[in-house]
Amino acid sequence: MKWYAIYTQSGHEAKLRDSILKLVEERGMQSSFGEIIVPEVEVEEKKGGKKKLVKRNLYPGYLFIQMDFTEDTLFLIKAVGSARKPIFIGERKRYGTQKGFAAPTVIPDAEILKIRKMMEEGGLSTVSTIMFEKGEEILIKDGPFAGFRATIDDVKEGKEKLDVLVNIFGRSTPVELNFSQVEKVED
Repeated sequence: MKWYAIYTQSGHEAKLRDSILKLVEERGMQSSFGEIIVPEVEVEEKKGGKKKLVKRNLYPGYLFIQMDFTEDTLFLIKAVGSARKPIFIGERKRYGTQKGFAAPTVIPDAEILKIRKMMEEGGLSTVSTIMFEKGEEILIKDGPFAGFRATIDDVKEGKEKLDVLVNIFGRSTPVELNFSQVEKVED
């Protein structure tokens, strides 16, 4: 069996894994499938002054599956009902005289080992544990507005960006910043 990556709707990785496992069991195809990994880590997040442990996906929108790639296993994956149909990374549709699907990209075992190690060690150092909220006041520590205070207008967690309003000459000016460019203002 080889490893493959499947792309799906972000936030639905575990649901897709469960649906695949259910279909595999219903169709008696356990011998064609191995493990299915949704790489998650537990991180401590601060929100509203409270700390809590939450699971964060290391690769939002992706899961990794060990399987024998055949027409039957491909059709099983494609038969899973989902808001967004699962797509194998590297999958290409063939046209002309060779209709069907070309085999997707095989994920090397070494990459799967790295993913497992990240899961065991708590993930990537870039996983943000600081949560920002709309309306919160922050201090800009980097860039042309360094030293200015701003109010958060929108939080884009997936991109780790903030839309903030900086008061310049008595006017609110919208600015987009990375999480790393700001810090929370302690009361």
